[in-house]
Amino acid sequence: MKRSFLALTIICCLASCASYDMKIAGHKSSWKTNHPTDSISEIYHSIYLIGDVGGAKQNQSTIPLIQLKDQLATDKRDDSSTDVVFLGDNIYPVGMPPLGHENRADAEHKLNVQLESVRDFGGNITFVPGNHDWYDYGREGLRRQEKYIEDYLSQYNETFTDYFRPSDGCGNVDVMDIAKDISLVSIDSHWFLKDLENEIDFSDCDIKNRREFVSAFKDTMATLQDRKVLLSMHHPLYTTGKHGGRFKLKTILMPLTAVHKSLVIPLPVTGAVVAKMRPYVSEQDTKSKEYTNYRKYITPPVAQHGNTIVAAGHEHTLQHHEVDGIDYIVSGSGSKKNAVGMGEYTKFAYGNYGYGIIDYYNNGEIWLTFYACGEKDSSEFGTVYRTKLLTNN
Repeated sequence: MKRSFLALTIICCLASCASYDMKIAGHKSSWKTNHPTDSISEIYHSIYLIGDVGGAKQNQSTIPLIQLKDQLATDKRDDSSTDVVFLGDNIYPVGMPPLGHENRADAEHKLNVQLESVRDFGGNITFVPGNHDWYDYGREGLRRQEKYIEDYLSQYNETFTDYFRPSDGCGNVDVMDIAKDISLVSIDSHWFLKDLENEIDFSDCDIKNRREFVSAFKDTMATLQDRKVLLSMHHPLYTTGKHGGRFKLKTILMPLTAVHKSLVIPLPVTGAVVAKMRPYVSEQDTKSKEYTNYRKYITPPVAQHGNTIVAAGHEHTLQHHEVDGIDYIVSGSGSKKNAVGMGEYTKFAYGNYGYGIIDYYNNGEIWLTFYACGEKDSSEFGTVYRTKLLTNN
């Protein structure tokens, strides 16, 4: 009986396991022959998407940030028609400490390498908050981070100072028109997941609680019905990473290796139980009650609008999912990488360092390109996936 239970446990784990390998729906190399109809000169707007970049080691940058800076300096996209969006978790592990704190210099370094990568860039820059940006210091920590980012970048651009959205640690629905027919909508998904209204005073904000947020988000998407929308936040609505219940087989079979690599002790039942219990102890996993509620209220207005691309981080992976005519993008491997699996709606998944770009063409086509480290050689950084998105007029 014990052997049967163990075998069943292992089979269940195998069904939901993940790896760092590149995964593409259909033939693995088919994307290489997939090209836009028009040349890059016919792009009228571009959006770089990079998330979870706040893990740079002291005195070092990250591979994606180095590559991003180089690409911004050398590619043919016009800065004035380009955005760079940082998708949260801008400072690991617990956000921005106050001045004088022993961890302040490390937090500043983690922001500095991001800010240096876009210092000479002339387009719009947006930072959205993630869960780690809230940890320990709450709203005050988020405000400190916002002030640091905006003070730094305003040295190089005196005409634009609003780089952190939504601002001031509020749960507002932020809208910025970034092109003739494109709006960037930014929300603070951790504010919603954590139910911070019960812990923090938001009386000075336009939106003070979840109920007001849900109403405002629905109204905003309806107001933007005639525009293309890029919805940016930290927590993805669809994911096949660890927050979506996909784990490396080693994590399940030998769960103590997550504590230390040397603890290679087979405990498959324990590993399976731990994986199952995660949503009950953290709102950060998609199967938690809070996350289910989050998806329940965000997804319908997105689906009703239709002409929306959803971009998030949180998972330290690159993912592309197509669900009911909507493209869902995860670009969260700016400083960390993790294993990822495939799902019913998954078109691409890769557990390596990288970032994405969305290009809007004059002929109405919209294309997604992921740039990342190579599977066999991490020093090789280039295009790993390219596809035309469903979200087209």
